[in-house]
Amino acid sequence: MIRRPPRSTLSSSSAASDVYKRQFIIPFKSMLKIIKYFLMLSKDPKTYKWASIGLLALVCDLTLYKYLLAKIDMDAAKAASTFLGVNISFHFNRLWTFKSIGRYFDDLKRYLALYIIAILVNVVVNNFAFKIFQDIDLAYFIALCVSVIIGYFGQRIWVFKNRLK
Repeated sequence: MIRRPPRSTLSSSSAASDVYKRQFIIPFKSMLKIIKYFLMLSKDPKTYKWASIGLLALVCDLTLYKYLLAKIDMDAAKAASTFLGVNISFHFNRLWTFKSIGRYFDDLKRYLALYIIAILVNVVVNNFAFKIFQDIDLAYFIALCVSVIIGYFGQRIWVFKNRLK
């Protein structure tokens, strides 16, 4: 609940008015931090490398998905194509984008944990979006967007965070 200064307090320098101002400034400062973070990401070469690899993974993912749709169930096709895409993403990002100094199997364990969650979320979102929109392409891209968000921040913050021993 936002507290407002009493009506009898018209002075902009009153204590009640200061409380009101602080309630506005705190969320504003948080928004500025978020904006600064996204600006920092937009200037980081890792973001563009990750996006390039993401496009390659997307093309492979979509191609396999369309191919498998004619042969197997939609959910299985989605899981298989996503698994291919995230494998491409893992190996190229580990070596090129994030230049991980972590041990391969440690990175792989974190990656597998991240992408088991991402694949499950992707399949659920794909299925849910298809039920709502009845458009398989739109459902695919909605699920893909969710996976991209999970994948980028998961890889950047957790999987390939270079840890010093």
